[in-house]
Amino acid sequence: MAGCSANSTTGPNDPKFDVLEERVTLNLHNLFQEIDHFGASGGFQDQWIGKWPETSKNQVAKLLFSSEMDSQGNPEGIGLSLWRTIIGDGAADQSNSGFFASNWFRETECYLNANGNYDWSKQKGEQWFLSKAREYGVTKFTAWAGTPPYFMTKNGYVFSTEEVPSFNCKVDKYDDYANFLADVLKNYENQGYNFETVCPFNETQYEWNSDVGSAQQSGTKASNSEVAAVTRIIDSVFSKKNINTKIMIPEAAQLKYLFEGTNNTSNQVSEFFNSSSANYIGDLDNISKHVAAHSYWSNETTSESLRQRKSLKTTLSSYGLDYWQTEYSLLGTAYQQGKDPSVLKEIDYALWLSRIIHTDLVFGNATGWSFWTALNQSTYGDHPFRFNLVLYQPNSNGSFHTDGTYKENKLLWALGNFSRFVRPGMVRFEVLNPEYSDNTSVENFMISGYRSTVSNDLVLVCINNTDNNKAISFKNYTKDFELVGDTFNTYTTSTINNLKKASVAYDAISIPAKSIVTLKGELN
Repeated sequence: MAGCSANSTTGPNDPKFDVLEERVTLNLHNLFQEIDHFGASGGFQDQWIGKWPETSKNQVAKLLFSSEMDSQGNPEGIGLSLWRTIIGDGAADQSNSGFFASNWFRETECYLNANGNYDWSKQKGEQWFLSKAREYGVTKFTAWAGTPPYFMTKNGYVFSTEEVPSFNCKVDKYDDYANFLADVLKNYENQGYNFETVCPFNETQYEWNSDVGSAQQSGTKASNSEVAAVTRIIDSVFSKKNINTKIMIPEAAQLKYLFEGTNNTSNQVSEFFNSSSANYIGDLDNISKHVAAHSYWSNETTSESLRQRKSLKTTLSSYGLDYWQTEYSLLGTAYQQGKDPSVLKEIDYALWLSRIIHTDLVFGNATGWSFWTALNQSTYGDHPFRFNLVLYQPNSNGSFHTDGTYKENKLLWALGNFSRFVRPGMVRFEVLNPEYSDNTSVENFMISGYRSTVSNDLVLVCINNTDNNKAISFKNYTKDFELVGDTFNTYTTSTINNLKKASVAYDAISIPAKSIVTLKGELN
Protein backbone atom coordinates (compact mmCIF):
# COMPACT_ATOMS: atom_id res chain seq x y z
CA MET A 1 0.00 0.00 0.00
CA ALA A 2 1.08 3.50 -0.30
CA GLY A 3 2.02 6.24 2.03
CA CYS A 4 1.70 9.89 1.11
CA SER A 5 4.23 12.65 1.42
CA ALA A 6 4.34 16.16 0.02
CA ASN A 7 8.02 15.60 -0.80
CA SER A 8 8.14 13.77 -4.11
CA THR A 9 11.90 14.17 -4.64
CA THR A 10 13.38 12.41 -1.59
CA GLY A 11 14.67 8.94 -2.43
CA PRO A 12 12.56 6.04 -1.15
CA ASN A 13 15.64 4.47 0.48
CA ASP A 14 16.42 7.49 2.65
CA PRO A 15 16.93 6.15 6.23
CA LYS A 16 14.46 8.66 7.64
CA PHE A 17 11.62 6.67 6.13
CA ASP A 18 12.35 3.85 8.56
CA VAL A 19 10.99 6.08 11.32
CA LEU A 20 8.84 8.83 9.88
CA GLU A 21 7.10 7.61 6.76
CA GLU A 22 3.51 6.49 7.21
CA ARG A 23 2.72 4.20 4.34
CA VAL A 24 -0.54 2.97 2.94
CA THR A 25 -1.60 -0.66 3.24
CA LEU A 26 -3.70 -2.48 0.66
CA ASN A 27 -5.67 -5.23 2.38
CA LEU A 28 -6.64 -7.12 -0.76
CA HIS A 29 -8.53 -9.81 1.16
CA ASN A 30 -10.60 -7.50 3.34
CA LEU A 31 -13.42 -7.05 0.87
CA PHE A 32 -16.52 -4.87 0.87
CA GLN A 33 -19.21 -4.30 -1.77
CA GLU A 34 -19.30 -5.62 -5.30
CA ILE A 35 -19.66 -2.82 -7.83
CA ASP A 36 -22.73 -3.10 -10.05
CA HIS A 37 -22.21 -0.04 -12.25
CA PHE A 38 -21.27 3.54 -12.84
CA GLY A 39 -23.87 5.36 -14.91
CA ALA A 40 -25.58 8.58 -15.84
CA SER A 41 -29.10 9.76 -16.57
CA GLY A 42 -30.20 10.96 -19.95
CA GLY A 43 -32.50 13.15 -17.90
CA PHE A 44 -34.97 15.06 -20.00
CA GLN A 45 -32.32 16.12 -22.49
CA ASP A 46 -31.09 13.09 -24.39
CA GLN A 47 -34.43 13.30 -26.22
CA TRP A 48 -33.12 16.36 -28.06
CA ILE A 49 -29.54 15.40 -28.87
CA GLY A 50 -30.78 11.94 -29.84
CA LYS A 51 -32.56 13.57 -32.78
CA TRP A 52 -29.55 15.58 -33.97
CA PRO A 53 -27.64 14.61 -37.13
CA GLU A 54 -25.54 11.47 -36.84
CA THR A 55 -22.15 13.22 -36.80
CA SER A 56 -23.00 15.41 -33.83
CA LYS A 57 -24.78 12.90 -31.63
CA ASN A 58 -22.34 10.06 -32.33
CA GLN A 59 -19.49 12.09 -30.86
CA VAL A 60 -21.50 12.73 -27.70
CA ALA A 61 -22.30 9.03 -27.38
CA LYS A 62 -18.63 8.13 -27.79
CA LEU A 63 -17.68 10.38 -24.87
CA LEU A 64 -20.24 8.70 -22.62
CA PHE A 65 -20.03 5.06 -23.61
CA SER A 66 -16.79 4.23 -25.40
CA SER A 67 -14.22 1.98 -23.71
CA GLU A 68 -11.75 2.34 -26.57
CA MET A 69 -8.35 4.01 -26.43
CA ASP A 70 -6.79 6.42 -28.90
CA SER A 71 -3.41 5.80 -30.52
CA GLN A 72 -1.60 7.08 -27.39
CA GLY A 73 -3.59 4.84 -25.08
CA ASN A 74 -5.82 7.62 -23.72
CA PRO A 75 -9.51 6.76 -23.22
CA GLU A 76 -11.85 8.07 -25.92
CA GLY A 77 -14.78 8.01 -23.52
CA ILE A 78 -15.64 7.17 -19.93
CA GLY A 79 -17.14 3.72 -20.55
CA LEU A 80 -20.37 4.06 -18.56
CA SER A 81 -21.71 0.65 -17.55
CA LEU A 82 -25.34 1.72 -17.00
CA TRP A 83 -27.70 4.16 -18.69
CA ARG A 84 -30.71 5.59 -16.86
CA THR A 85 -33.68 6.71 -18.96
CA ILE A 86 -37.01 8.36 -18.23
CA ILE A 87 -40.45 6.90 -18.86
CA GLY A 88 -42.09 9.97 -20.33
CA ASP A 89 -45.29 11.48 -18.96
CA GLY A 90 -46.68 13.20 -22.06
CA ALA A 91 -46.19 16.87 -21.17
CA ALA A 92 -44.76 17.34 -24.67
CA ASP A 93 -47.95 15.86 -26.13
CA GLN A 94 -50.25 18.39 -24.44
CA SER A 95 -51.46 21.56 -26.12
CA ASN A 96 -50.81 23.30 -22.80
CA SER A 97 -48.38 21.49 -20.54
CA GLY A 98 -48.47 24.19 -17.86
CA PHE A 99 -44.68 24.50 -18.08
CA PHE A 100 -42.86 27.83 -18.15
CA ALA A 101 -42.02 28.52 -21.80
CA SER A 102 -38.24 28.38 -21.32
CA ASN A 103 -38.49 24.88 -19.81
CA TRP A 104 -39.56 23.23 -23.05
CA PHE A 105 -36.51 20.93 -22.82
CA ARG A 106 -38.00 19.16 -19.75
CA GLU A 107 -41.27 18.21 -21.45
CA THR A 108 -41.34 14.54 -22.39
CA GLU A 109 -43.43 12.48 -24.77
CA CYS A 110 -45.39 9.45 -23.59
CA TYR A 111 -45.58 6.08 -25.34
CA LEU A 112 -49.23 5.80 -24.31
CA ASN A 113 -51.81 8.15 -25.79
CA ALA A 114 -54.77 9.51 -23.84
CA ASN A 115 -57.03 7.29 -25.96
CA GLY A 116 -55.30 4.16 -24.65
CA ASN A 117 -53.15 3.34 -27.69
CA TYR A 118 -49.37 2.89 -27.67
CA ASP A 119 -47.06 4.63 -30.09
CA TRP A 120 -43.62 3.06 -29.74
CA SER A 121 -42.09 5.61 -32.10
CA LYS A 122 -42.33 8.22 -29.32
CA GLN A 123 -39.30 9.21 -27.22
CA LYS A 124 -37.17 8.86 -30.34
CA GLY A 125 -34.18 10.64 -28.84
CA GLU A 126 -34.20 8.55 -25.68
CA GLN A 127 -34.47 5.41 -27.78
CA TRP A 128 -31.45 6.45 -29.85
CA PHE A 129 -29.29 6.81 -26.76
CA LEU A 130 -30.46 3.44 -25.44
CA SER A 131 -29.52 1.76 -28.70
CA LYS A 132 -26.19 3.57 -28.89
CA ALA A 133 -25.30 2.63 -25.32
CA ARG A 134 -26.01 -1.01 -26.12
CA GLU A 135 -23.96 -0.75 -29.32
CA TYR A 136 -20.98 0.41 -27.22
CA GLY A 137 -21.38 -2.58 -24.90
CA VAL A 138 -23.55 -1.23 -22.09
CA THR A 139 -25.57 -4.17 -20.73
CA LYS A 140 -27.34 -2.55 -17.77
CA PHE A 141 -30.24 -0.14 -17.97
CA THR A 142 -32.64 1.37 -15.50
CA ALA A 143 -35.72 3.56 -15.84
CA TRP A 144 -37.66 5.97 -13.69
CA ALA A 145 -40.92 7.90 -13.85
CA GLY A 146 -41.37 11.27 -12.22
CA THR A 147 -45.15 11.07 -12.41
CA PRO A 148 -47.92 9.06 -14.07
CA PRO A 149 -48.96 10.28 -17.54
CA TYR A 150 -50.91 13.54 -17.47
CA PHE A 151 -54.21 11.84 -18.39
CA MET A 152 -54.02 9.72 -15.22
CA THR A 153 -53.31 12.60 -12.84
CA LYS A 154 -55.82 14.38 -10.61
CA ASN A 155 -55.22 17.82 -12.11
CA GLY A 156 -54.40 16.89 -15.72
CA TYR A 157 -50.79 18.05 -15.39
CA VAL A 158 -47.50 16.29 -14.64
CA PHE A 159 -46.77 18.54 -11.66
CA SER A 160 -48.76 19.27 -8.54
CA THR A 161 -51.01 22.26 -8.01
CA GLU A 162 -52.43 23.66 -4.80
CA GLU A 163 -55.44 21.36 -4.78
CA VAL A 164 -53.21 18.24 -5.09
CA PRO A 165 -51.23 17.91 -1.84
CA SER A 166 -50.10 14.31 -2.34
CA PHE A 167 -49.77 11.61 -5.02
CA ASN A 168 -50.97 13.15 -8.26
CA CYS A 169 -52.81 10.16 -9.65
CA LYS A 170 -56.48 9.32 -9.59
CA VAL A 171 -57.10 6.33 -7.33
CA ASP A 172 -59.03 4.55 -10.08
CA LYS A 173 -55.96 4.96 -12.35
CA TYR A 174 -53.50 3.11 -10.08
CA ASP A 175 -54.07 -0.06 -12.12
CA ASP A 176 -53.62 1.89 -15.35
CA TYR A 177 -50.32 3.30 -14.10
CA ALA A 178 -49.10 -0.17 -13.16
CA ASN A 179 -50.06 -1.60 -16.54
CA PHE A 180 -48.45 1.34 -18.34
CA LEU A 181 -45.13 0.75 -16.58
CA ALA A 182 -45.31 -2.99 -17.28
CA ASP A 183 -46.05 -2.46 -20.96
CA VAL A 184 -43.16 -0.02 -21.40
CA LEU A 185 -40.74 -2.41 -19.69
CA LYS A 186 -42.04 -5.35 -21.71
CA ASN A 187 -41.49 -3.37 -24.91
CA TYR A 188 -37.87 -2.73 -23.90
CA GLU A 189 -37.41 -6.38 -22.92
CA ASN A 190 -38.77 -7.48 -26.29
CA GLN A 191 -36.05 -5.34 -27.89
CA GLY A 192 -33.42 -7.18 -25.87
CA TYR A 193 -32.66 -4.51 -23.27
CA ASN A 194 -31.73 -5.58 -19.75
CA PHE A 195 -33.59 -3.15 -17.52
CA GLU A 196 -32.44 -4.12 -14.05
CA THR A 197 -34.79 -1.79 -12.19
CA VAL A 198 -37.58 0.72 -12.58
CA CYS A 199 -38.41 3.46 -10.08
CA PRO A 200 -42.12 4.38 -10.27
CA PHE A 201 -41.68 7.18 -7.69
CA ASN A 202 -38.98 9.84 -7.69
CA GLU A 203 -38.17 12.20 -4.81
CA THR A 204 -41.58 11.81 -3.21
CA GLN A 205 -40.54 14.06 -0.32
CA TYR A 206 -40.91 17.22 -2.40
CA GLU A 207 -44.13 19.07 -3.15
CA TRP A 208 -43.51 19.63 -6.89
CA ASN A 209 -46.11 22.41 -6.74
CA SER A 210 -46.38 25.12 -9.38
CA ASP A 211 -48.94 27.47 -10.82
CA VAL A 212 -50.10 26.47 -14.27
CA GLY A 213 -47.79 28.18 -16.73
CA SER A 214 -44.89 28.33 -14.28
CA ALA A 215 -43.90 24.67 -13.89
CA GLN A 216 -40.24 23.88 -14.35
CA GLN A 217 -40.21 20.10 -14.04
CA SER A 218 -42.54 17.14 -13.65
CA GLY A 219 -42.95 15.37 -10.33
CA THR A 220 -45.32 14.40 -7.57
CA LYS A 221 -45.22 14.06 -3.83
CA ALA A 222 -46.42 10.76 -2.37
CA SER A 223 -46.78 9.49 1.16
CA ASN A 224 -45.17 6.22 2.17
CA SER A 225 -48.59 4.62 2.40
CA GLU A 226 -49.43 5.72 -1.14
CA VAL A 227 -46.11 4.39 -2.42
CA ALA A 228 -46.73 1.06 -0.73
CA ALA A 229 -50.31 0.76 -2.02
CA VAL A 230 -49.39 1.50 -5.62
CA THR A 231 -46.27 -0.69 -5.47
CA ARG A 232 -48.37 -3.68 -4.43
CA ILE A 233 -50.50 -3.17 -7.54
CA ILE A 234 -47.43 -2.77 -9.77
CA ASP A 235 -45.95 -5.95 -8.30
CA SER A 236 -49.11 -7.91 -9.10
CA VAL A 237 -49.20 -6.61 -12.67
CA PHE A 238 -45.49 -7.35 -13.19
CA SER A 239 -46.08 -10.94 -12.10
CA LYS A 240 -49.05 -11.37 -14.43
CA LYS A 241 -47.13 -9.94 -17.39
CA ASN A 242 -43.85 -11.72 -16.58
CA ILE A 243 -41.78 -8.55 -16.35
CA ASN A 244 -38.12 -9.24 -15.58
CA THR A 245 -37.35 -5.75 -14.32
CA LYS A 246 -37.40 -5.29 -10.55
CA ILE A 247 -39.24 -2.43 -8.84
CA MET A 248 -36.77 -0.23 -6.97
CA ILE A 249 -38.45 1.41 -3.98
CA PRO A 250 -37.71 3.99 -2.77
CA GLU A 251 -35.77 6.61 -4.73
CA ALA A 252 -35.35 9.20 -2.02
CA ALA A 253 -34.57 12.85 -2.63
CA GLN A 254 -31.82 12.81 0.03
CA LEU A 255 -29.83 10.09 1.77
CA LYS A 256 -31.23 10.86 5.22
CA TYR A 257 -34.80 10.21 4.11
CA LEU A 258 -33.88 6.53 3.88
CA PHE A 259 -32.97 6.05 7.53
CA GLU A 260 -34.38 8.87 9.66
CA GLY A 261 -37.35 11.20 10.02
CA THR A 262 -40.85 10.97 11.46
CA ASN A 263 -43.14 12.35 8.76
CA ASN A 264 -45.03 10.27 6.22
CA THR A 265 -42.40 10.49 3.47
CA SER A 266 -39.23 9.70 5.47
CA ASN A 267 -37.48 6.78 7.23
CA GLN A 268 -38.28 4.80 4.12
CA VAL A 269 -36.11 1.73 4.59
CA SER A 270 -37.86 0.86 7.82
CA GLU A 271 -41.25 1.86 6.41
CA PHE A 272 -40.96 -0.46 3.40
CA PHE A 273 -38.69 -3.28 4.60
CA ASN A 274 -39.53 -3.73 8.28
CA SER A 275 -42.06 -6.57 8.41
CA SER A 276 -43.90 -4.93 11.31
CA SER A 277 -44.60 -1.77 9.29
CA ALA A 278 -48.05 -1.15 7.83
CA ASN A 279 -46.26 -0.18 4.61
CA TYR A 280 -44.13 -3.33 4.40
CA ILE A 281 -43.48 -4.38 0.81
CA GLY A 282 -40.19 -6.23 1.26
CA ASP A 283 -41.84 -9.61 0.63
CA LEU A 284 -43.20 -8.72 -2.82
CA ASP A 285 -41.91 -10.95 -5.60
CA ASN A 286 -40.73 -8.13 -7.85
CA ILE A 287 -39.11 -5.78 -5.33
CA SER A 288 -35.44 -5.01 -5.89
CA LYS A 289 -32.90 -5.49 -3.12
CA HIS A 290 -31.33 -2.21 -4.22
CA VAL A 291 -32.67 1.00 -2.71
CA ALA A 292 -31.97 4.37 -4.30
CA ALA A 293 -31.29 7.83 -2.99
CA HIS A 294 -29.76 11.07 -4.21
CA SER A 295 -26.63 12.57 -2.66
CA TYR A 296 -27.83 16.16 -3.00
CA TRP A 297 -27.79 18.32 0.14
CA SER A 298 -25.84 15.77 2.20
CA ASN A 299 -22.42 17.42 2.13
CA GLU A 300 -22.63 20.75 3.93
CA THR A 301 -19.94 19.59 6.36
CA THR A 302 -17.54 16.66 6.15
CA SER A 303 -18.79 15.27 9.47
CA GLU A 304 -22.42 15.32 8.35
CA SER A 305 -21.51 13.84 4.98
CA LEU A 306 -19.83 10.86 6.62
CA ARG A 307 -22.47 10.52 9.32
CA GLN A 308 -25.23 10.13 6.77
CA ARG A 309 -23.36 7.56 4.74
CA LYS A 310 -22.23 5.51 7.72
CA SER A 311 -25.77 5.55 9.14
CA LEU A 312 -27.20 4.47 5.82
CA LYS A 313 -24.67 1.65 5.52
CA THR A 314 -25.56 0.35 8.99
CA THR A 315 -29.30 0.56 8.33
CA LEU A 316 -29.16 -1.25 5.00
CA SER A 317 -26.92 -4.03 6.32
CA SER A 318 -29.58 -4.96 8.89
CA TYR A 319 -32.12 -5.47 6.10
CA GLY A 320 -29.90 -7.22 3.56
CA LEU A 321 -30.24 -4.32 1.10
CA ASP A 322 -27.73 -2.28 -0.82
CA TYR A 323 -27.57 1.31 -2.00
CA TRP A 324 -27.58 2.86 -5.45
CA GLN A 325 -26.82 6.57 -5.68
CA THR A 326 -28.96 7.41 -8.71
CA GLU A 327 -28.71 11.21 -8.97
CA TYR A 328 -26.04 13.71 -8.10
CA SER A 329 -24.82 16.99 -9.52
CA LEU A 330 -23.41 20.07 -7.81
CA LEU A 331 -26.62 21.56 -6.41
CA GLY A 332 -26.42 24.01 -3.53
CA THR A 333 -23.26 25.79 -2.42
CA ALA A 334 -21.33 23.11 -0.51
CA TYR A 335 -19.03 22.58 -3.52
CA GLN A 336 -17.72 26.12 -3.01
CA GLN A 337 -16.13 25.10 0.32
CA GLY A 338 -16.43 28.66 1.56
CA LYS A 339 -14.77 30.18 -1.50
CA ASP A 340 -16.06 32.71 -3.98
CA PRO A 341 -17.06 30.76 -7.12
CA SER A 342 -15.16 33.28 -9.23
CA VAL A 343 -11.86 31.85 -7.96
CA LEU A 344 -12.77 28.23 -8.68
CA LYS A 345 -11.22 26.45 -11.63
CA GLU A 346 -12.84 23.70 -13.63
CA ILE A 347 -10.73 21.07 -11.86
CA ASP A 348 -12.17 22.22 -8.51
CA TYR A 349 -15.63 21.12 -9.60
CA ALA A 350 -14.22 17.78 -10.76
CA LEU A 351 -12.41 17.27 -7.46
CA TRP A 352 -15.65 17.92 -5.56
CA LEU A 353 -17.54 15.42 -7.70
CA SER A 354 -14.80 12.82 -7.10
CA ARG A 355 -15.06 13.50 -3.38
CA ILE A 356 -18.79 12.71 -3.38
CA ILE A 357 -18.29 9.53 -5.40
CA HIS A 358 -15.55 8.43 -3.00
CA THR A 359 -17.64 9.07 0.12
CA ASP A 360 -20.64 7.25 -1.34
CA LEU A 361 -18.49 4.23 -2.21
CA VAL A 362 -16.18 4.08 0.80
CA PHE A 363 -18.43 5.24 3.63
CA GLY A 364 -21.88 4.46 2.18
CA ASN A 365 -20.92 1.17 0.48
CA ALA A 366 -22.78 2.19 -2.67
CA THR A 367 -22.83 -0.58 -5.27
CA GLY A 368 -24.06 1.70 -8.08
CA TRP A 369 -23.40 5.39 -8.77
CA SER A 370 -24.99 7.63 -11.42
CA PHE A 371 -24.65 11.28 -12.37
CA TRP A 372 -27.54 13.69 -13.06
CA THR A 373 -27.65 14.66 -15.82
CA ALA A 374 -25.33 13.54 -18.59
CA LEU A 375 -26.44 16.45 -20.79
CA ASN A 376 -27.38 20.00 -19.94
CA GLN A 377 -27.58 23.29 -21.80
CA SER A 378 -27.44 25.89 -19.02
CA THR A 379 -24.62 28.44 -19.32
CA TYR A 380 -25.77 30.68 -16.47
CA GLY A 381 -22.96 31.61 -14.04
CA ASP A 382 -20.88 28.56 -13.28
CA HIS A 383 -23.62 26.13 -14.32
CA PRO A 384 -21.53 24.75 -17.20
CA PHE A 385 -19.17 23.20 -14.65
CA ARG A 386 -21.80 21.85 -12.24
CA PHE A 387 -24.75 20.19 -13.94
CA ASN A 388 -23.54 18.15 -16.90
CA LEU A 389 -20.98 15.76 -18.25
CA VAL A 390 -21.46 17.23 -21.71
CA LEU A 391 -22.66 20.81 -22.24
CA TYR A 392 -24.79 21.27 -25.35
CA GLN A 393 -26.17 24.30 -27.12
CA PRO A 394 -29.11 23.89 -29.56
CA ASN A 395 -28.99 25.88 -32.77
CA SER A 396 -32.29 27.52 -31.80
CA ASN A 397 -33.95 27.92 -28.43
CA GLY A 398 -36.90 25.59 -28.67
CA SER A 399 -38.07 22.06 -29.28
CA PHE A 400 -37.98 22.81 -33.00
CA HIS A 401 -34.18 23.04 -33.10
CA THR A 402 -32.41 20.66 -35.47
CA ASP A 403 -28.77 20.52 -34.38
CA GLY A 404 -26.32 22.11 -32.00
CA THR A 405 -22.85 22.11 -30.55
CA TYR A 406 -21.40 20.33 -27.54
CA LYS A 407 -18.45 20.65 -25.17
CA GLU A 408 -17.15 18.06 -22.74
CA ASN A 409 -16.94 19.05 -19.09
CA LYS A 410 -14.15 18.17 -16.63
CA LEU A 411 -16.84 16.36 -14.60
CA LEU A 412 -17.02 13.85 -17.45
CA TRP A 413 -13.41 12.82 -17.02
CA ALA A 414 -13.55 12.85 -13.22
CA LEU A 415 -16.40 10.34 -13.33
CA GLY A 416 -14.35 8.46 -15.92
CA ASN A 417 -11.56 7.94 -13.40
CA PHE A 418 -14.05 5.56 -11.76
CA SER A 419 -16.40 4.42 -14.51
CA ARG A 420 -13.80 3.56 -17.14
CA PHE A 421 -11.68 1.36 -14.85
CA VAL A 422 -13.83 0.16 -11.94
CA ARG A 423 -15.93 -2.31 -13.88
CA PRO A 424 -19.09 -4.22 -12.91
CA GLY A 425 -18.23 -7.19 -10.73
CA MET A 426 -15.12 -5.64 -9.22
CA VAL A 427 -14.98 -5.65 -5.43
CA ARG A 428 -13.81 -2.81 -3.23
CA PHE A 429 -11.05 -3.72 -0.78
CA GLU A 430 -9.66 -2.00 2.29
CA VAL A 431 -7.10 0.77 1.86
CA LEU A 432 -5.42 2.09 5.02
CA ASN A 433 -3.60 5.39 4.98
CA PRO A 434 -2.48 6.28 8.52
CA GLU A 435 -1.63 9.83 7.52
CA TYR A 436 -5.33 10.75 7.56
CA SER A 437 -8.48 10.19 9.58
CA ASP A 438 -11.77 9.63 7.79
CA ASN A 439 -12.58 13.34 7.89
CA THR A 440 -9.17 14.66 6.93
CA SER A 441 -8.81 12.19 4.08
CA VAL A 442 -12.03 13.44 2.47
CA GLU A 443 -10.81 17.01 2.73
CA ASN A 444 -7.27 16.32 1.51
CA PHE A 445 -6.28 13.01 -0.07
CA MET A 446 -8.44 9.97 -0.77
CA ILE A 447 -7.61 6.47 -2.02
CA SER A 448 -10.03 3.66 -2.77
CA GLY A 449 -9.14 0.22 -4.12
CA TYR A 450 -10.90 -2.33 -6.33
CA ARG A 451 -9.98 -5.76 -7.65
CA SER A 452 -11.46 -8.04 -10.24
CA THR A 453 -12.85 -11.43 -9.30
CA VAL A 454 -12.36 -12.86 -12.80
CA SER A 455 -8.93 -11.46 -13.69
CA ASN A 456 -5.87 -10.06 -11.94
CA ASP A 457 -6.80 -6.40 -12.48
CA LEU A 458 -6.13 -4.05 -9.58
CA VAL A 459 -7.40 -0.45 -9.55
CA LEU A 460 -6.71 2.42 -7.18
CA VAL A 461 -8.45 5.79 -7.50
CA CYS A 462 -6.51 8.63 -5.88
CA ILE A 463 -7.96 12.10 -5.35
CA ASN A 464 -5.50 14.80 -4.36
CA ASN A 465 -7.32 17.94 -3.28
CA THR A 466 -4.19 19.54 -1.83
CA ASP A 467 -1.81 22.06 -3.36
CA ASN A 468 1.14 19.65 -3.16
CA ASN A 469 2.12 16.52 -5.03
CA LYS A 470 1.60 13.42 -2.90
CA ALA A 471 4.11 10.59 -3.15
CA ILE A 472 2.84 7.07 -2.57
CA SER A 473 4.85 4.15 -1.28
CA PHE A 474 3.50 0.71 -0.48
CA LYS A 475 3.90 -0.82 2.95
CA ASN A 476 3.09 -4.40 2.02
CA TYR A 477 4.42 -4.61 -1.55
CA THR A 478 6.08 -8.02 -2.18
CA LYS A 479 4.68 -9.25 1.13
CA ASP A 480 0.99 -9.30 0.20
CA PHE A 481 0.94 -8.38 -3.49
CA GLU A 482 3.10 -7.70 -6.52
CA LEU A 483 2.37 -6.27 -9.94
CA VAL A 484 3.34 -7.58 -13.34
CA GLY A 485 6.37 -5.55 -14.33
CA ASP A 486 6.24 -3.74 -10.98
CA THR A 487 4.33 -0.94 -12.73
CA PHE A 488 0.96 0.78 -12.90
CA ASN A 489 -0.64 2.45 -15.86
CA THR A 490 -1.84 5.85 -14.67
CA TYR A 491 -4.74 7.94 -15.98
CA THR A 492 -4.69 11.53 -14.80
CA THR A 493 -7.44 14.15 -14.79
CA SER A 494 -6.11 17.59 -13.88
CA THR A 495 -6.27 21.17 -15.07
CA ILE A 496 -4.43 20.22 -18.26
CA ASN A 497 -5.22 16.50 -18.62
CA ASN A 498 -8.29 14.36 -19.20
CA LEU A 499 -7.53 10.74 -18.26
CA LYS A 500 -4.04 11.18 -19.70
CA LYS A 501 -2.20 7.86 -19.79
CA ALA A 502 1.31 7.25 -18.47
CA SER A 503 3.07 4.45 -16.60
CA VAL A 504 4.98 4.48 -13.34
CA ALA A 505 6.96 2.07 -11.21
CA TYR A 506 5.24 0.99 -8.01
CA ASP A 507 7.89 2.76 -5.91
CA ALA A 508 7.92 6.06 -7.84
CA ILE A 509 4.29 7.15 -7.65
CA SER A 510 3.49 10.83 -7.17
CA ILE A 511 -0.07 12.10 -7.43
CA PRO A 512 -0.04 15.66 -8.80
CA ALA A 513 -1.62 18.46 -6.81
CA LYS A 514 -5.28 19.07 -7.61
CA SER A 515 -5.76 15.90 -9.64
CA ILE A 516 -7.63 12.62 -9.84
CA VAL A 517 -5.41 9.69 -10.81
CA THR A 518 -6.45 6.11 -11.50
CA LEU A 519 -3.70 3.51 -11.09
CA LYS A 520 -4.33 0.27 -12.93
CA GLY A 521 -2.07 -2.75 -12.53
CA GLU A 522 -2.10 -6.49 -12.97
CA LEU A 523 -1.42 -8.70 -9.97
CA ASN A 524 1.23 -11.38 -10.30
